[in-house]
Amino acid sequence: MDILEILYDNPPKTRGILARKYEITAKKTALFGPRFSGKSSIIVDYLNKFPRKELLYIDFSDIRVEADRIKQLQSFIDKNGVKVVVLEHFDFQCDIPKAENIILSSLKRLDIDGFDELFVPLLDFEEFVSFSFDKKHQNIESIFNLFEKSGTYPQMAFGGADVKQMQTALQTYAKNSFAILKNISLLQAQTLSIHRLYELLKPNIKLSKDTIYAKTAQFEEEHLIYLVSRFDKHGAAKKLYFADFSLKNILTFEKDFIFKFQNIVFCELVKKNRQIFYTQTLDFYLPKHSLGVLCVPFLQPQLINRLFKKLSKELKSLGITSLQVITLGNKGKYKDDGLTCELVPFWEWAMR
Repeated sequence: MDILEILYDNPPKTRGILARKYEITAKKTALFGPRFSGKSSIIVDYLNKFPRKELLYIDFSDIRVEADRIKQLQSFIDKNGVKVVVLEHFDFQCDIPKAENIILSSLKRLDIDGFDELFVPLLDFEEFVSFSFDKKHQNIESIFNLFEKSGTYPQMAFGGADVKQMQTALQTYAKNSFAILKNISLLQAQTLSIHRLYELLKPNIKLSKDTIYAKTAQFEEEHLIYLVSRFDKHGAAKKLYFADFSLKNILTFEKDFIFKFQNIVFCELVKKNRQIFYTQTLDFYLPKHSLGVLCVPFLQPQLINRLFKKLSKELKSLGITSLQVITLGNKGKYKDDGLTCELVPFWEWAMR
């Protein structure tokens, strides 16, 4: 039986999914984002709007789907009156066919003329709160504690996956680069030096620096990691953050809450801002918003006020008018010579 006939007769089944903030609104849409972010669920939800016989769903991550066996794709679409074509995990394995609706998905940004782009990140805190089924019986701080422990992978948060299952999934994704990924995880919220990473790997694995550089670039392109540049020093090492702040805890027993908290804050920032930097004294600097951000979970307010006054000269030199200090409970607001410093608990800040 022809592979296209098999796929046509077996469209994806409707899933019990949690509604995300993201939905397909254009007839030609390219979804992209990290692995396990829920792109497939959004696509399946979209397909529910159409009659089954109008759909053709092809997933190139299925090893049974071979690109050279679907060469007659366009003629099959025309013959069967297919109106909606989905190509999941698309990486130009075939020409994009002509159809009324074409939906593509990929880890990478595809940048194809005529297609709307839809970036699908992992869960943010607001979504996590909305999906917390027993939230009526918990305060917001308790929900944050659950969030901090489970991370932003939907499968870990609500899909029933455990750490070992996520480890297996990440091993499958990274394949022969898994050792690099595991060692990268040790550098959460720290400056990433390929030389340092090479030194970590060298005792156990023979890899060239070029290979490490290429794999790190791949992880970044596929939105597994983010590398944040230093604003005030050209050529300085970049800081490393993960699309899921719990990745380090999935791959190692190493713990550092301060670094993890920075990554938690970064995950909220990156969903709204493309241009994020760090400086010698600021965890994050957003020049378009004239905003500086510090992640200070436990420091007392009076000490933060002192720090704010100490930083005022640097803040002005960067054009910053507002400093947000993200905490785990402390609140307050200070003003000094035209500058504003706001102390705000993470759960309030993230829900704005």
